[in-house]
Amino acid sequence: MKLQKEKEDNFSSDTDEMIEISKREFYIQKYGIDPAITPVNLSYNAYKRIVGYAMRYGNNDLPQKMWREVYGILVGSIKDNKEVFVKDAIPVMVGDRAYVEYKSKHYVDTAQFNTTIYERAIQDNKEDFFVGWWHTHPGIGFIFSPRDVETQLFYQGVNPFAIALVFDHCQKESKSYYLGIAGIRLKNPDRGMFATYSNSIELKFEYPKEKMVKNVEKITKEVNKNIKDALTEIKYIDEILRKRYLAQLQRNFGLIMVLKRDVKITEDETEAEDDDYYLYEWDPDIDKKIFRIPKFREKIERELQKYEAILSEFEADEKDPEFKKKKAKYKKKINEMLAKPTQWHTKIMNDFTQRVGNVSPYFDYLDTDERKIIEHFEERISEYHKVLDDLKSRSEFNL
Repeated sequence: MKLQKEKEDNFSSDTDEMIEISKREFYIQKYGIDPAITPVNLSYNAYKRIVGYAMRYGNNDLPQKMWREVYGILVGSIKDNKEVFVKDAIPVMVGDRAYVEYKSKHYVDTAQFNTTIYERAIQDNKEDFFVGWWHTHPGIGFIFSPRDVETQLFYQGVNPFAIALVFDHCQKESKSYYLGIAGIRLKNPDRGMFATYSNSIELKFEYPKEKMVKNVEKITKEVNKNIKDALTEIKYIDEILRKRYLAQLQRNFGLIMVLKRDVKITEDETEAEDDDYYLYEWDPDIDKKIFRIPKFREKIERELQKYEAILSEFEADEKDPEFKKKKAKYKKKINEMLAKPTQWHTKIMNDFTQRVGNVSPYFDYLDTDERKIIEHFEERISEYHKVLDDLKSRSEFNL
């Protein structure tokens, strides 16, 4: 048995090595190019988003002790299996002076981006996907820390063309790195954490370097001048519109389904599995079991059902004067019940639209936490609006 196990282990090891070698050599043999040294085309849009967000946390007007690293993901495509095109650079998060910690919500946001990009690529008949990541080293230069190597191993392990872009504002307009940015790849990712890297991957730019730098400088000045006001608006959306106004609207005139509070917390594995079966089994009535209808909505639903039952007794004779009279009466009653929430909802939406309008010029330079505040509120108020519209539509009693 022992000998057989050793043979199996050796076969597995040999197979893994063959797979790794074939993966590394495949593009060289078929296309005559090594993915680890392929050039990268950087679009103006991607560059301005990198610099615009990065220089919120690292610039010559900030004391050096306040400089902080930032992190983001790169979206683009690979042309003819020979060249990488970076079309967009999405800011994700800000860290400390020389460290960025990825939290669960950032993984969720990244997964959502991946889904959105995939759906958009299918719709637009494009081949865009994550082609790498970017981060900053303010005043540190273009090096890889062990954590950077680990991150690049993930990206390059999935996609041998994956690129890491590093931005350092201190290097802008230098002879070697005029745009303050460098492309980095692992030369031998098969070595894992012992892999070495090259920070001189050829970068090609959409416009002349001088034009790229000059245009982006104007943008970063505008961003840094107005970002505090934009963040104030985002805080207002979170603290006032979401936590106060929308919460009060839902308390007084609840329409959005509410999560049931009777969720059991147990250390019994069997009981926990029984309680969480809905995570794995399809159940058409699952919403009724996990969520409850708010009392205000429940009241309106009951009224609608009662009126629908009465009107249905007229056997669809809509020309009957009594039918018309009752229909108008019931419609008026439902609309009166919905008048106050409609008024509140309209007021909140008008306020939100104005605040978002003030933020929108700087949306490209917001990170996950900042974007999520806006997106979460928009989802909740839209959900409320959807139910409100549905109830109004049903009050027409088009049986």
